[in-house]
Amino acid sequence: MQITANLYECKHCSGSGTCTNGRDADACLACARKNELSFWQRKRNQKGLICGSCGGIGRAEPMTERMNKRMAPLLAILLTFFLFMLILIAVLLRSPYFSEIIAFSGAIIGSVAGFYFSSNQRAP
Repeated sequence: MQITANLYECKHCSGSGTCTNGRDADACLACARKNELSFWQRKRNQKGLICGSCGGIGRAEPMTERMNKRMAPLLAILLTFFLFMLILIAVLLRSPYFSEIIAFSGAIIGSVAGFYFSSNQRAP
């Protein structure tokens, strides 16, 4: 699957890649935290830290786009896991409806696996 990212100029660092939003054009506390500085290092004046919002490239992808790209695969994983658990519970409890459960679950799991592992996926 060909996934493209729509990158926009980072509003936090104004496209420079270096945070200057703190006091006296120092890095802000959020960027200092993102750069994994200790508590005492964050309190000192830090200049030249990379922007925590864009990772220092000056361009960022909006959170809604990242969420939209991850939602379908996440739901597919959760649905497949839930159906496998349903089959396991039906086997352990010797459910009289096991044949219906396995037919229903097998069709859905097969569809999900076929979609994600097919070689000719079309790009949205």
